[in-house]
Amino acid sequence: MQDYRKLDVWTKSHEFALDVHRLAMDAASPDAARMAAELRDAAREVPVLIVAGCEAESAAEFARAMREAAVRADVLAYRLLFARDAAVIAAVPYARLEARIKQVRAMLGGLNRTVRLRLGTRGRPAGAPAAPVAAPVAAPVAETTRAVARAVRSVRDDGSSRR
Repeated sequence: MQDYRKLDVWTKSHEFALDVHRLAMDAASPDAARMAAELRDAAREVPVLIVAGCEAESAAEFARAMREAAVRADVLAYRLLFARDAAVIAAVPYARLEARIKQVRAMLGGLNRTVRLRLGTRGRPAGAPAAPVAAPVAAPVAETTRAVARAVRSVRDDGSSRR
């Protein structure tokens, strides 16, 4: 387990969620208000998943949580696009939010890759069947925390590795 507040990706996703919340408060019509509520909920999911990942007891669980947060960030990017095309969000705020969610997504992807490489797993090719699941080997929490912390420190803001 580690303190999620120390992760740059959590800080950026939290600030992003707050910006979406503020922006979505100005919805005028009932349809726009419903869409704004969906955007606020989706924006909060990303930092919440990062927090959940930091509570994981293994690096593999942490990596899964970061992958799920990345998927949610992708879904959120589409919801923002739809909101812009439906004229709920203006083009300028959309462009700013889109750039920020792309940065969060890249950071999550880089973090996930780094953790998986340290675990010795590269993921499977698209369409490949999942490998049989072996009985999990419990790693001490302190060892897992150190491995995740090392992985986090090695990821830049753009999602690339520092190596």
